[in-house]
Amino acid sequence: MKKIYKTIFIIITCFILFGCQNNSPVKNTNNHDQKVEVKNISSSQMIDQEPSNEAKEILKKHNEVTGIKAANTDKDLIIAVEIEHNKRFQLKKIKKELTKEVKKHFKDFHVELTVDKKIFLELDELEKKIESDKIEPTKLNKEIDLYLASVKCMKRQPFL
Repeated sequence: MKKIYKTIFIIITCFILFGCQNNSPVKNTNNHDQKVEVKNISSSQMIDQEPSNEAKEILKKHNEVTGIKAANTDKDLIIAVEIEHNKRFQLKKIKKELTKEVKKHFKDFHVELTVDKKIFLELDELEKKIESDKIEPTKLNKEIDLYLASVKCMKRQPFL
């Protein structure tokens, strides 16, 4: 009787070990192989987005960054980045490093960098408006000021 229980236990153990094996091929998730898609924005109006484009070029070199959106006015530069999912455990450290690097390059601007998904999506929409010339400089200033205010409000929250 004990032999039967032992045999059943061994068979069940083998099924569990072989059944839970991952048969899918291992994908290389290293960002050196993947490129961050950066869309340089330009406009025929008097909204110069060159600082935003430069910031994107600086940040796309980082392995943990998977997406970048940015917009600027004469004085302000707001940047939203997406971070690789498995690197989000070090989010605070990564955000601090990226902010420090961007502020070093843009000393003449008030720079705000965020990892917030909502701001990322809103900046994506704003970039599309700038690219298609559907926004005036005064409206752009108001929208960026609004985004900056929401980023500052988020800084007061204890989780980031």
